[in-house]
Amino acid sequence: MCLVCIAFASWVLKTANPQVGDTWKAVLLANVSALSAIRYLRKYIRAEAVTSEMKPPQNMLANS
Repeated sequence: MCLVCIAFASWVLKTANPQVGDTWKAVLLANVSALSAIRYLRKYIRAEAVTSEMKPPQNMLANS
């Protein structure tokens, strides 16, 4: 998901025609897409951290 948003933002910026007055729309779309990808990645990392804290260490399971 994250990589798709960043790739889409990159494609939008590459294909935007700077001579047209609508360049700001392409930049806005690229920024929103990139921010969405960053937000998703941060949420995913937080969820992974919480999940790993809840799991007991593997060596404790082997000793039981």
